[in-house]
Amino acid sequence: MNNWKCTICGFVGGGDRPPGHCPECGARDTMFVRSDEPPHGIPHNPFQPHDERDQTSFEVAPGHGCLEED
Repeated sequence: MNNWKCTICGFVGGGDRPPGHCPECGARDTMFVRSDEPPHGIPHNPFQPHDERDQTSFEVAPGHGCLEED
């Protein structure tokens, strides 16, 4: 069994072949390289929510979402 590392996010998984896509960032199997690291996930990325409770909603429209006061 080999370990495969995603060159995009750093996720490491085990298997005879790299996964079809990265379970963390969705990168294709061609973005994996063999690795000596033990299988592990990556720290939670707030910009890539894995749970709908992590998602926040905001309105994007003229006058909304700007850091400066109108």
